[in-house]
Amino acid sequence: MMAAAMAVLLLLQFTQQQAIRKSADLRSDSITALAFQLEREFLRLRHVLEVNAKTTGPIDEQTLLLRSDIFASRFQLMHDTPSASAVQERIEYTRIMPRLQLLIAHIDAVLLPPAKPTRKALEQLVGELNSIGPDVQELTMVATRHTARLLEEQESTMLEQSNQIMALILGQLVFLLIAAVALAVRQRRQEKERAALELLTQNLRAANLAAEAANRGKSQFLANMSHELRTPFNGVLGMLTMLERSTLSSSQQEFVLTARNSADHLLTLLNDILDVSAMETGKMSIHPVLVELDPLLTDVERLMRPLAEQKGLTFDIARASNLPPWVSADGTRLKQIVLNLVTNAIKFSDAGRVSLTIDRYAATQGIQTSGIYPLQITVADQGIGMDASTLDRLFERFSQGDASTSRRFGGTGLGLEISRNLARRMGGDISVTSEPGKGSTFTVQLPLVMADAPESRLQVAHEVVAVTRPADVQGLRILVADDQAVNRKYMGALLQDMGHTTAFAENGEQAFDAATNGGYDLVLMDLHMPLMDGFEATRRIRSHPGSSLLPVIALTADVFAETRHKAAEAGMTAFISKPVNAGVLQATMTDLFGVRGAPAQPGTRTESEPPSAMNAQAQTGVPVTAPRKPRRRFRPGDLETHMDMKMVGEVCIGVSAKGYRSLLGSFFQDESGAMDALLLAMRNTGSPELSSTAHAFKGAAANLGFHRLAAMALSLEKAQPGSDTGLPSPDELLEAWGMAHALCLRMGLTDIEALQERHICAPDESGG
Repeated sequence: MMAAAMAVLLLLQFTQQQAIRKSADLRSDSITALAFQLEREFLRLRHVLEVNAKTTGPIDEQTLLLRSDIFASRFQLMHDTPSASAVQERIEYTRIMPRLQLLIAHIDAVLLPPAKPTRKALEQLVGELNSIGPDVQELTMVATRHTARLLEEQESTMLEQSNQIMALILGQLVFLLIAAVALAVRQRRQEKERAALELLTQNLRAANLAAEAANRGKSQFLANMSHELRTPFNGVLGMLTMLERSTLSSSQQEFVLTARNSADHLLTLLNDILDVSAMETGKMSIHPVLVELDPLLTDVERLMRPLAEQKGLTFDIARASNLPPWVSADGTRLKQIVLNLVTNAIKFSDAGRVSLTIDRYAATQGIQTSGIYPLQITVADQGIGMDASTLDRLFERFSQGDASTSRRFGGTGLGLEISRNLARRMGGDISVTSEPGKGSTFTVQLPLVMADAPESRLQVAHEVVAVTRPADVQGLRILVADDQAVNRKYMGALLQDMGHTTAFAENGEQAFDAATNGGYDLVLMDLHMPLMDGFEATRRIRSHPGSSLLPVIALTADVFAETRHKAAEAGMTAFISKPVNAGVLQATMTDLFGVRGAPAQPGTRTESEPPSAMNAQAQTGVPVTAPRKPRRRFRPGDLETHMDMKMVGEVCIGVSAKGYRSLLGSFFQDESGAMDALLLAMRNTGSPELSSTAHAFKGAAANLGFHRLAAMALSLEKAQPGSDTGLPSPDELLEAWGMAHALCLRMGLTDIEALQERHICAPDESGG
C-alpha cells in the first residue's frame, strides 16, 4: 500500500511539473504583453494625429482624447506593474520612459480643455511621435528578449528541482521496500511470540477463573454457614437472657454468665466472618439514611463504658460543640466502626485511659462549602502499643500483631480490616499511630453530608391525637379515590371513626367528576388507578375553575423520590405513603383544616361499619364452594414473616377491631377481584397487566399488615417484562395468602373459616 502511494505521488509530481510550466508561460508572457500593448497604442495614437492633421474638415477631438487616454493608461501600466520591474533597469527603458512621459504631458496640453487643438499643433505632435517611434519598438524587443531569458532560467531551475524530488521519492520507495521485507520477517517472529503468549494467557485466565470460583465458593460457604449458625445462637442468647431473669443460685448465675460471654464472643466472630464474606462477594454496601449523631454516640458510650470500668480503665468521650445534629450516613456501619475501635482499645489496655474524641478534621474550602462535614473520630488508649512491623500489616486479614498477642488477647484479626473497608466505602479512611508500651491512636476521617432534621410528622401526629374537634364543629367531606375495595373500606372506616363524611371513587375519571361536582373539602387520591391515574386526575382538578384550590393528598405505596416530585408537579397538596398511618393522616388534615381536620370528640362519634362490600359471587362470577378448614402447623417466626403486627394494631386503632375484621373478610373473599386478577396476570406469560395488578394488590395487603404478600407483589410490580427470574410463582403467592389467612384465623382476627377453592394452595403436611 505504501509503494502504491509513492507511485501515485510520482504521478502527481509529474502533473505538477506540467502545471508549473504552463503557469510560468503565462507569467512570463505578461511583460511582453505590456510592452506590445504600449507600442500598439502608441501607433494608434500617431495614426489618429496624422489623420486629423491632414484633414480639411473639423478636428475629431473626442477620438483624439480617447486614444490619448488609452495610451496614457498603457504607459502607466508599464510604469507601475511589478512584473515589469525586470526590464526597468535596462538602458532602453530608462531612455524611452521619460520621453514618453513628456510626450503625454505635451499631448494633454494640446488636447485637454480649455485648449483647442489646431492642425499645426497636431503636426508637431506627429513629428515628436515619429522621432521616438524606433525607441518604443526597441523597448518591446527588450521585453521580449528578457522574457525569453527569464523563462529559460525558470524552466531550467524547476526541471532540476523536479528531478531531485523524483530521485528522492525513488529513494524512499526503495527504502520502503527494504523496510517492508524487514517488517514481514519481524511480523512472522512476533506472530510466533504472540501465539505462545496467548497460550500462556489462556492458561493464566483459566487458573484465575478457577481461583476466583474457589474463592467465591469459600466466601459463599462462609456466608451460608454464618447465617445458619447465627439463627441458633440468637436462640441460645435469648434463652440465656430468660435464665438470667429467673431465680438462680450464685453458681448457676456464674454458669449462665460464662455461657453468655462465650455465646456473645462466638456470635461476634460469626458476624465478622459474614462481613468479610460480604466484602469478597461484593454484597457489602452502604445505605445512607438520616442519622442523629448525638444518640448514636450516646449508645456507644452506654455500651463501652461498662466494659472499660470492668477492666479498671477510665473511659472518656469528648464531642465538638459544632457537630451537626443530623447527617446522611449508614448509621449501623458508622456505629460498627466506632465499636470495633473502642473494643480493641479496651481489649489491649490493662490500665490507664481510653478516650473517644469526635471532632472535625482540616478540610479544603470546597468541602466546607458544599454541605459536607469532615467528621474525625479519634480513639486513643494507653495499652501495649505496636512496633513498625506490626503497623505495616495491621489492616491485613487475620493479622493481629505477633502470635503471643493472639494467644493472649484472642480474636480473629478481622475487625480492623472490616472497619477500614467500611470507612473507605463511606468515602473516608482509617489511620493509626502507635509506640510499643505507650498505646495507640486510631483516627477515622469521614466526609459526611449534613442534613436537616426529618419532618417530625409522627411526633406532630402524636400531639394532634389529643386535639379533638368539638361537637359543634362539623367534620370534613372527604372523597377517597382508590381502585381497591379493601383500601376504600379501610379508609372509609378510619375517616368515619374520626367523624368525617366519606365518598368513594374507583378510578381517576370518577374522582375528577366527583371532585368538580360534589362540593368536597378534601380528596385522598391513589396514584395508580385504571382509566385515569391520580396524577392526571389531579391535573384536571387543578385546571377546573371551581376546584383549583381543592386540597388533594396523594396516598400511595410508591414512595420513591421521583414519585413525590411528580405528585408535586401534578399539583398535589401533600404526600402520605401506604400503609396509611392514622396519626400522620390526622396531623396532615389538622395542618390543612385546623380543628375541622381533627378527630371528633369521643362522645360525638358514632361507631359505623366500613362501606359495605359487593357480593363475592357477583363480583367474581365464580360460585362459592363449601368452606374447607386449613390444616396447618405453624413454625416459630411464621407470624413475624407474614404479618406486621404493629400495622395491624394501627389499623385496629383507626377503624376498631370490628372494622378490621370486616376488612379481612373482604380481603380473604377477594371481593375486589385483585387476587384473581393478579393470578391471571402471573399465569399469562408476558402479560402487560402484571405491574398494575400487582400494584393494586400490594396496597391492599400492606394496609392490612400482610407485609409478606406486599413484598411479593412489589417484586412482581417491579419485574422486567418477559423476565421471571427471582419472581414468586402463583403457588408461592397462594401459599403466602393461605398462611396469612390461617394466622388471622388462629388469632381470631377473622371469621372466614376457609378460603374459596380457587384460593387454596395445598398445605405442606411437613409443617408448612
